[in-house]
Amino acid sequence: MCNRRHEGGRVRSTTPAVDRYIVLSAKRNRRTTAQQVANQFLAAPGKQISRKTVTRRLREEEDYTHADLLCVSH
Repeated sequence: MCNRRHEGGRVRSTTPAVDRYIVLSAKRNRRTTAQQVANQFLAAPGKQISRKTVTRRLREEEDYTHADLLCVSH
């Protein structure tokens, strides 16, 4: 019996806890930019994350996307 292993792909630079924090901080203040959220991690000890990473994590969050606004019923 053999198990399938996860293969390929890039290792994520953030943990699930950091992903939740990114989304939570963006939801608290919708006017903050991805760069401002990324700058919060510069002040904290640990890994530095980029603006693009913040943007990707927010796009992964289903509640944050505004896709439902695109599907306007007549």
